Amino acid sequence: MDVLPLPAGERPPGGRSDPDFAFASRGRVLKAYGVDERLDVALDDRSFADGRWEEALDRAFRRRKAQGVENPILVGAVPFDGRQHARLFIPEHCDCEDAGRMAADPDPVALTALDETVGRNAFEAAVAQAIDLFRDTALKKVVLSRPLDVEAREPFAPGRLLRALLRQNPGAHVFAAPVAYGQTLVGASPELLIRKTGRTVVSNPLAGSAPRSPSATVERQRTAALLASAKDRTEHRYVVDAVRAALAPHCNPLSVPDAPSVIRTPTMLHLSTELTGELADPAVSSLRLAHALHPTPAICGTPTGLARDAIERLEGYARNWYGGMVGWMDSRGNGEWALSIRCGLVQGRHLRLYAGAGIVAESDPAAEWEETAAKLTTMLNLFGVASARPSNTDLPVELAS
Repeated sequence: MDVLPLPAGERPPGGRSDPDFAFASRGRVLKAYGVDERLDVALDDRSFADGRWEEALDRAFRRRKAQGVENPILVGAVPFDGRQHARLFIPEHCDCEDAGRMAADPDPVALTALDETVGRNAFEAAVAQAIDLFRDTALKKVVLSRPLDVEAREPFAPGRLLRALLRQNPGAHVFAAPVAYGQTLVGASPELLIRKTGRTVVSNPLAGSAPRSPSATVERQRTAALLASAKDRTEHRYVVDAVRAALAPHCNPLSVPDAPSVIRTPTMLHLSTELTGELADPAVSSLRLAHALHPTPAICGTPTGLARDAIERLEGYARNWYGGMVGWMDSRGNGEWALSIRCGLVQGRHLRLYAGAGIVAESDPAAEWEETAAKLTTMLNLFGVASARPSNTDLPVELAS
């Protein structure tokens, strides 16, 4: 397994164990402590078009280098809506650790409630309305999501959730990112938006999903069905085409496999295509490339503008950080950004979880609801909860109120 090419930094003072920001990839965890400088800004087209954002970041990096840090980094989270301010900062200290050493079994948590903000009837009605839009407008795909609110007797500890996610999802981009005072975005994303190492860039879009099965026979059947599904391959093609179109102007060459493969997470099967390119201009930063890609049809839809409008009308809640991106970038532009999916927003005793499904003309509302329920189990597994259907009977005896 490759070692994550993260910059070295000073170890935090006092032996602090829980970082302020963490991002895991390919068996390594970047841990960032303290805030040297914040660069919270709306990363919309204007921010990159006039160059002011990148100039401000370059000045901040130069100040950090003058303090003796050879290759400073920027870390943080970007919301789904680029018009909202990102939460990005240059840390005071950073370090790397083997993910296996940080991983830990979940601590007992006394859950008291699971509550749906968007219920099944409302979600399926939204899917049906989206299908109507495919007939009446140029919209081809839209990703509709829903939240699930979890309450506990005691405040959730983001660091403990992070370590448990590392144990249960060793192949994921596991992260913990502060997004507001008292709020931390924690998750285990299977989807790499962009990785830049020197001139090489990699993007691994996922779209088209099916739940895992404990039966090897059923798993093989579901894998074959997913690869053969016209609906899922159409949904996947929209994403791959959009990523290709965004990266092609920057890359020569850009390699795109002819057909998707299937990757496995602990809870889901996903159609996957890994695109690899060589940058024509190595100075293009990973964050600029991430901005060019975001939001992909994997988390928004296509065409982007129509899909975003449909999401605002149909979802019935504000996504904020769900469907955004989390990651890091160094002063040379290298970095890695993952989609903020399979995640939850922690605030005290409250944890809001999220899951979405790609809707196309062939979608079935009931099946899309079940897909979101399966995706929610990535986070619910931390608590031994059997399903994403809110009911006291779903809470394990030792966790129920």
